Amino acid sequence: MASEEFKIITQDDLLQILPFGKTKLLQLLQAGVLPVTKVGKDYITTTHQLQKWLEKNEGKEIYY
Repeated sequence: MASEEFKIITQDDLLQILPFGKTKLLQLLQAGVLPVTKVGKDYITTTHQLQKWLEKNEGKEIYY
């Protein structure tokens, strides 16, 4: 069984995890800011990659 650390999360999951709305999420996804892989029209990532990205950008301001 895969570790929770590597659970794949979807765009809908990101809306539940991150503290902003769908429009801002789409802007960040389309700008390539978030650590995601685009599969067709969908975006996926892992909890591990998202956590690393959040830690890397802690204290920074990101505008899009």
